[in-house]
Amino acid sequence: MRQIKRDDRAISYEGVDSLSVPELQTACASRGIRTHGVSPGRLRDDLDTWLELRLKHGLPSTLLVLSNAFVYAQGKESEIDSQFDALVAVLSSIPEELYHEIELEVNTLEGAATNKQRLEVLREQQELIEEENEQSSESEASKKASKDDQDIDEKEAPAPDASEGAQVEIGAKELQAGAEKVASSEAQEKKDV
Repeated sequence: MRQIKRDDRAISYEGVDSLSVPELQTACASRGIRTHGVSPGRLRDDLDTWLELRLKHGLPSTLLVLSNAFVYAQGKESEIDSQFDALVAVLSSIPEELYHEIELEVNTLEGAATNKQRLEVLREQQELIEEENEQSSESEASKKASKDDQDIDEKEAPAPDASEGAQVEIGAKELQAGAEKVASSEAQEKKDV
C-alpha cells in the first residue's frame, strides 16, 4: 500500500495522460480497478477518480480497494458505473450495529461519548446475542429432529460442551449489568443537573 501511495503522488504530479497503456493497466490493476475489457479512456477516468478521492479528499486506499473488490463481486452486469457508486454501495452495506459501535469508539477517543450512546450500543449487542442464542437453539433442535430420523442402532454423538453455553450466558449477563450501570449513571447525571 505504501508503494501505491508513492505511485499515486507520482502519477498525480506527472498526470494520468503521461502513462502508456501497459503502465495504465498495471497501475489500475494494482489498485483493484477492473482492466479486462475496459478501454484506455475509461481506465484513465477511473485512475483519475482514484487519485482525486485518495489525494484530494483523503479517502483511505484500503476503502478504495474494498470498493473496487465490491465492484468485482457484483460482476460485469452490475449497475455500479463509477468509483463513487461503489463507495456508496460499500458504505451502505455496513451493518448499522457496526456503525454505531465505531461511532461510539470514535466519540470515546474524542471524549464526546454520551451514556445514552453507550447504552444504545449495549442494547444492540444484547439483541445480537439473543438472536444468536435463538439461532443456535433452533439449529440444535433441527439437528435433534434429524437425529431422530437416523437408525436407532447408530451410536449417539457426545453431548455438546456445556461450558460454551455458560460462557455466552455469562457474557449476556455482563452486558446486562453494564447496561444497568450506564442507565443508573445517566439517571444520576440527570439528578445532578
